[in-house]
Formats: sequence, structure tokens, C-alpha cells
Amino acid sequence: MSESQSNIEELLGVDQIRSWIATKCKSEQGAILVHKAKFSSKYDHIKLWLTQTSEMMRMISAQEVPNQHFHDLEVFLNKIKVQGTYLEGEEYLRIASSIRSINEWLTFFKNGETYIELAKLSSKLNIDAGIADTIEISIDDNGTVRDSASPDLAKTRKRLTQLERSARSALSHILKNSIEREFSTQNSQVTLRDGRLVIPIKAEFKRSISGLVHDESATGQTVYMEPAEALELNNEVRELKNKERREVIRILISLADGLRFQYDDLERGSRFIVRLDFIYAKAAWALEFNAVAPIVQKSPTISLNQAHHPILWKTHKKSGKQVVPLDITLDSEQRMVVVSGPNAGGKSVVLKTVGLLQYLIQCGIPVPVQENSTFGVFNEILLDIGDTQSIEDDLSTYSAHITAMKRFDQRASKRSLVLIDEFGKGTEPQFGGAIAEAILENLHKSGCFGVITTHYQNLKDLAENSPGMVNAAMTYDVGKLEPLFLLEIGQPGSSFAFEIARKIGLPREIIKSAQGKMGKGQVDFDKNLTSLEKEKQKYMKLAAKLEKEEKVVTQLKKDYEELKELLAQEKKTVIKEAKGEALRIVDGANKRVEKTIREIKEHQADKEKTKQSRKNLEDLKKSLDNFPKKKDTRPSNIDVGDFVKIDGQDGVGEILDIKKSEAQVQFGLLKSFVKVDRLRKVKGQRKEVLRSASQGVNLFQKRSDFTHELVIRGMRAEEALPRIDSFVDESIMLGVNQVKVVHGKGHGILRDLLRNHLSDHPSIGKVEDEHADRGGSGISVVTFK
Repeated sequence: MSESQSNIEELLGVDQIRSWIATKCKSEQGAILVHKAKFSSKYDHIKLWLTQTSEMMRMISAQEVPNQHFHDLEVFLNKIKVQGTYLEGEEYLRIASSIRSINEWLTFFKNGETYIELAKLSSKLNIDAGIADTIEISIDDNGTVRDSASPDLAKTRKRLTQLERSARSALSHILKNSIEREFSTQNSQVTLRDGRLVIPIKAEFKRSISGLVHDESATGQTVYMEPAEALELNNEVRELKNKERREVIRILISLADGLRFQYDDLERGSRFIVRLDFIYAKAAWALEFNAVAPIVQKSPTISLNQAHHPILWKTHKKSGKQVVPLDITLDSEQRMVVVSGPNAGGKSVVLKTVGLLQYLIQCGIPVPVQENSTFGVFNEILLDIGDTQSIEDDLSTYSAHITAMKRFDQRASKRSLVLIDEFGKGTEPQFGGAIAEAILENLHKSGCFGVITTHYQNLKDLAENSPGMVNAAMTYDVGKLEPLFLLEIGQPGSSFAFEIARKIGLPREIIKSAQGKMGKGQVDFDKNLTSLEKEKQKYMKLAAKLEKEEKVVTQLKKDYEELKELLAQEKKTVIKEAKGEALRIVDGANKRVEKTIREIKEHQADKEKTKQSRKNLEDLKKSLDNFPKKKDTRPSNIDVGDFVKIDGQDGVGEILDIKKSEAQVQFGLLKSFVKVDRLRKVKGQRKEVLRSASQGVNLFQKRSDFTHELVIRGMRAEEALPRIDSFVDESIMLGVNQVKVVHGKGHGILRDLLRNHLSDHPSIGKVEDEHADRGGSGISVVTFK
């Protein structure tokens, strides 16, 4: 970016985005890096930064992030550069924590190749974990040097504890006598002054006790004395404390020497965790704002799909408002877009959204757009935003704009992005419009890309008649006279000045007079534009209705075809089974007939035997006659109060209610709706069934074994549906809140089959796509009520 554009971050709101990202850093150096991340025109750098952030986003979403004990190691390392210097115990603990964190990240990256660019940050980095061990052996969790850090320290502290106990005991005895003699008050206690044990004495009796006065109370009524009897003990205690401090410092210096020995490795490790902290902050921000790393290409171009201005999105989210997404394209065929429309209709938001998102991308920061959006690389962004709140006079404001235009005209090239808000504003319209048109022509000749907002008709005409330039309008509800904040490319927008004036209640005579002063041609043009807007909105509503109905018809057609295919498969299965059963029965019948004939021949003289054989043959004939009329063996006598099982499951439940083809069944404490044809009645006495049910279903074991994900990818419809039903039933029985069904993307057939099948299930709240980073439309997330 040029020096003259140093305020571009403030004008676009980049500084606010940086501040939000910086708050997610764990270290101060990481936050500094956020503010140092500059606009780059190098494609390789931008691509690398976005890839690193995208990998971190996947890591966060997959909950695979190692620990983040990111401390500013460099600050500590700078303190011990000089021989003989040392750190405090708490600082050593932070270093140890950071070393543990570094090694955990290094191990994580070595064990997999999923996060390639992040792993490259750790190449040739080797931090000895023994440093952390040494620190933690010497320093306890409170930052105090441990007694075990050295034999001398342990010996000194042991002796010090004994002496302090003896000194306190001696002083307590003296204080007790002092209280009895009323030299001290009843609630007096041994205390410390200047590191020495003393007792409180009433000021008037301070000469009654031999010793040194170390302090007195605020009122002067009490002095704190060190009795002569305790002087020697206190002196020895102080000497031991000094000795203890010298040994502690020696140990701390020794630890610093060990760190200094691996100073270069630790310095590289410091840069590593600061970079990770910075990338993590960008990724965390991106996930919060639904931002992604879109397509980036070397040539300058912009194609935004469903883009949002992050600051506006957050503001609207707090107030519960919806942000209208932006779709806009700048390419070789459409390099410059001239946006017009009414005031407060969203023109400036379009311009700032384009500028902010392009700037963030070239800083390596993800943006809130759809993943198929495309960003090219520009050498610079030239920005001029009108200041409607300026306290300077119009001449100064216009001079500033003309100065900016002069710079734009000098600098604009085929790799420049020019953003001008309220072009030509600040002076008389006839002059401002003419100068703006001449400047816009020159900018267009330079081959630059740009978004221009204006109310001037001559700029709209220029865009209409210049190849590579195009008009765009902010849509407006002409009936309600309200902005819709939707950008439409292809035609200019009206300012709706007269319509807004009428709505506000400006007298008709004044409006008519204004129209007369404006000229018939301009008034007719504006009327035609308004009329066209009305017709367009009417057409858009009809088109939207038609599109909705077309989707319904398409879905019904698809459902019909799938059902037809399913029924055809079912028919084939039933016919095949019926043929098999018929063949078995016919074969059995043939054998019975042959046997009967043989028996008759063998027992011709025995009328009773012959009669019985003929009767057996008649019975067989009747059974064959009834075969086609045989009813389905599936129980049809299920009623409220019966105990049932679901096909393929062991759990026994009681029917509470039956509505058409579904029954409400209670399994233990859980209630669920199940299709009747999937239930099997359980016979037996009530007590036996209940006892069997309680023994047959181990809910604890089932919850332990239950997996929250069902994979039906590649299955046929008739194979997938029973699996889905069983999975849903078991989920409901176990009280699961949410499960996932992996069906893959493909042509979306299994996805639509699943959702249509579950759409009217009374126990299911919603079925939606998984997050884009975790599978998107290839996985359906089923949430139960």
C-alpha cells in the first residue's frame, strides 16, 4: 500500500477487525503480530497465510488443538542474555510451560500429515524437553525454589525453621510476662518488623524492657520492640535468611545458564509459538464470523458470493437483524461497477464490503463469503470515501476529493482497485458531474478495476455506453418506499427523490414545481425508471414463486421416481419369495400325491386305509386352495397396552397410543413413535414381560456401545431405509440429543431420501447439513426434540 493510503484501514474498518482478532491471542507478541500483518501483493504469501489459517480452522473444528501455553519467551530470554543474570521462579515456570507446549505441537505434527503448512513451521525445530524437567525439579508450582533444589538449601531451610521456632517461642514467653505486667495489651501477638521478630509494648513502658525499638503504631501508643534476649536468635535467623537467599539466587543463575546454553533453539521456539498463536487467533475469529479461505488467483479479479461485511454482521446479530448478502463480480468483462440508488440504500456498504474483504484477503485473513468466491491479487487499493459529517466547508472537502482523484489518475493501473464513494460530490452538480465523468473515463482507460457510487445521471450514462463498465442498482420497494439493500447488476438505480418527498408529505405544489424546473426529459426518464423498478419487482416475485413451485414439482418427481424404484425392487423380492414358496409347496404336494397313489395301490383291499389316504389328499387340496389367500403373518392385532419389540432390537416397550400407521411406545422412561409394521407383539404375562424387558435391555451398556454416526454412503434405498429407522429408534431409546448420518455428496439422492423419510418423524426437530469444514452437505446432522 502507498504511504498516502495509510488511513485506509481506519476508513474500511480493518483496524477494528485486527483488534477483535488480537483479543483471541494468548500472548502479547501474538497480538503484536496481528497488528503487524500487512497488505501484500505477493500471491504466494497470501496463499500460504490463508492455507495455514484454514488448516488451523480445521484443527479447531476437529478439536485436535494441542495445549496453548503461549508465553512471550523472547521477553524472558532477553533478560538472561548477560552472564550472571537470572529470572524469578514464576518466569521459569512459564518457560517450562511453553517448552512443554512446543514439544506437544511438534509431536502432534510428526504423527500426521493432515496439516502440511502448519507442520512446516516446526521444521528443524528441536527443543530439549529436559530443560522443562530441570526447571520443574527446582521450582514448585508457586514459583518458589524447592528445598530439594540443592543439599545446602535443604540444610539451611531446616536450620532456619528450627531457629525461627525457637525465637518465636522465646518471644512468646517474654510477651506473656509483659501482658501479665500490663506492659502489653491482652490481644498482643509476636510479629515481624524489618525481617525481625518483635513484640508490641505500650509506649509508656518501653523503657521497662531491655531491647531495641523497631517501629511504632500510627497513634504512637504502641511500640514494637526486639527484647535483648531475642537479639542473638534474630541475628542468626537473619544470617540464615541471607544464606538461603544467596543459595536461591545461585540456583536461579544456574537455571539461566542452562537456558542460555540453548538460547538459539529457544529463540526459534519462541517465534514458532508466537506464529501459532497469531494463526490460531485468525482461525478462531474466522470460525466465529463464519469466514472462510476462498479461492485466490494471481490475476486481479473479484467474485463475491453471499458476502457479508463482518462489522455490520456483528452489529446486526446483536440486534437480531438479518444482513442481506452481497453478490458482485469484477473481471475482464466487467471491470468497473457504477452503483446508484436512493440514499441510505446500501451503496456505501457495497463499496466498503468489497474494499474490506479484499484488504483482509491480501493480509492473509479469511473473510465471510461462500467458499466458491474468488479473489485476485491487486497491487494497491485506492480509496476515496465521501465524508458527510465533515465540519470543513464544501470547498475544502471538494479540494480533498480532487486531490485524491489526481493521485488516482496518476497511480491507477491494470492491477489497481479503485473505490470511490459519492463520486463528484462537494461542488455544483453541473461542474462536479462533468469533472467526475472526465476522471472516470481516464480511470477506465487505465484498465483498473473499481466500484463507484453516485447519484449523477451522466455517470450512469457513461457506464451504460462504455465496454467494461456496468451499472448496478440498490433495489428499493417502490410500494413501501423502503430500501431492500440488495445489489442488482445491469441497470442504473433511481434516487426516488420525488417518491420519498411524497411519502414524507412535502406539498404537491412544491413537488410539481420541482419537476417542472428539472425538465420534462429528466422527469420522464426518472418516471420510466421507477415504473421499470415496479415491473421488475413484480416479475421477481412471480419468478420466485415459480421457482419455489418448480422445486416442489422437481422434488415430487424425484420422490415418485425413487418410490417407484423402491416398489419395483420390493415387487421383485416379493415375487421371488412367492415363487420359491410355491415351488416348495408344489414339490411337497407332488410327493404327497405320489405317496397317496402308492398307498391306495398297496392297500386296495383295505377300505379304511384307502379312505384315510383320500382324506389326506383332500386336506392337501384345501390347503393349496387357501395358499394365495393366506394373510400376512405380521401381527395386525397390536393394541394399546400390548408389549412389543422393534424389528432387529431387544428392547421391550408398552404401546401407549396408536394413530394410523404409527404407535407411541414407552421404552423404560423414554417414549417414541414407531411405525406399526415394524413392531412385533411380545407374548406372556405382564409381570414376565416387564421382568424380561428389564433384564433384556442394558441401557448403560447400550449407551457405552452406541456410536453417534451412521454411514450409509453407497447403499441402495431399500438397504439404507431400514438402517436409518433402526438407528433413529435406538437413538431415541437411549435419549441421544443429536446424531450424524454420512451419505456423501454425489447427486444428493441419499441425502434427499433421508430427509424426506425423516421429515414427518414426530421425535425429530431438524435435519441440516454439517458445517462446511466437517463434511458440509455430505453429512446430515439429525437433532431430536
